[in-house]
Amino acid sequence: MGTSTVTGSVKLIPSGNTGASSFSESSSYPASNGYHDSSSTSNYARFSLSTSTSGYIYYTFDVSEIPSNATITSITAKAKVYRNSRVSNSAVQLYTGTTAKGSAQTFSNTSATVVTISTPGSWTRTELNNLRMRLSGTGSSSSSSKYFYFYGADITINYSYTVTTYDITVTNSSSVTVTANPSEVEAGGSSEIRADSISNITIKDNGTDVTSQFTQRTIQSESYSVETRGTYGFSLNSNNYYQSGNKGVNKSAAVCRINFYVPVSATITFQYINYAEATYDFGVFGNIDVALSTNYYAAGSNGATITDSSYKKACNTSSDNTSSVQTLTYTMSAGEHFIDVKFSKDDASASNNDTLQFKVSITLNEPFTPGTYYGYDISNINADHTILVTAVSVTTLYAKVNGSWITSTSVYKKVSGSWVLQNDLTQVFEDGVNYKTS
Repeated sequence: MGTSTVTGSVKLIPSGNTGASSFSESSSYPASNGYHDSSSTSNYARFSLSTSTSGYIYYTFDVSEIPSNATITSITAKAKVYRNSRVSNSAVQLYTGTTAKGSAQTFSNTSATVVTISTPGSWTRTELNNLRMRLSGTGSSSSSSKYFYFYGADITINYSYTVTTYDITVTNSSSVTVTANPSEVEAGGSSEIRADSISNITIKDNGTDVTSQFTQRTIQSESYSVETRGTYGFSLNSNNYYQSGNKGVNKSAAVCRINFYVPVSATITFQYINYAEATYDFGVFGNIDVALSTNYYAAGSNGATITDSSYKKACNTSSDNTSSVQTLTYTMSAGEHFIDVKFSKDDASASNNDTLQFKVSITLNEPFTPGTYYGYDISNINADHTILVTAVSVTTLYAKVNGSWITSTSVYKKVSGSWVLQNDLTQVFEDGVNYKTS
């Protein structure tokens, strides 16, 4: 058993809105226009306030990628906002549900400005489940329009969490190969115990005989499958490339997850074509076993801004934008893994083929021959396990009587003139000692 501390960071942008009070949404500039980060320079949401009335609206955030056992170490929150001169008491503040956290950040600007909530408060992981950002203000007594503008926001959350691992140890006194895959398991995970044979051996898991639970299984060859994540995915085109399905759809992302199984270490190769509106519409290839978000990347003055904090390759430069085939490789360890692929389209126009296309191939880095083995699974592991492998004890002896072999279940040894039953048949034979069987 062991423990380690893992740190992480995630940047969140608004994914919804709720709880508006005395804040009227503009149909031409809806609240969804604010689903960007604070660098957005294009669309904005516009809300009107009633005369001499205070109003507010909440924006919500998806925190599902933060582990449930995480400790929140810091939060930084920014919002791009402004108001016209007939709005006062304008402020941005973080909330958990309807409970305010930290301090409100007031502002009086009448042009688009990024404000930082200087005191966001301390948070628990449970409180983050109801993370909201509240925009508020008060309309003046003027009969003229009283507007509040919101371009977008981002909340960067730094966190840490403890990972507990358990060891699967195989103690083996037989000639049969028995292994644990893996031998170190994160709490709650599973391990498969593999044996090339279960003939004439006993296998115990923490003292319990599990030999009968071993079943014959097939060693799989390498494989992959593609699944859609979010509204749009990828599908095979006439050239046998997987092609993003959101062509021509502004403010959208096509995201797929490629699930891999490799029996040994392997090289994963992507051949891809990223040919769209350079720096604004582009593909992103995730890291192994790290999810990409399903939201699109909103445009800034120099292109779209990537809000995912971890990825292997973003095709967001002019040199990445080409009709030629490009190549990207990964090294993958044995087992089941996934890689997420995304094509994001920003708020405005489209160019070129307006898609990301890719092919994927697997090359095994070690010799491998498909076959069969015997397997047993330990699930939901919450303690160390010792797998004890021993040869089956001898319980039957064969004796030749009148030219034929007969089965004997007992051996008696003559001791001081009396026949004494021998319990261990493997240790009974000594020179010059009389034995008999029954």
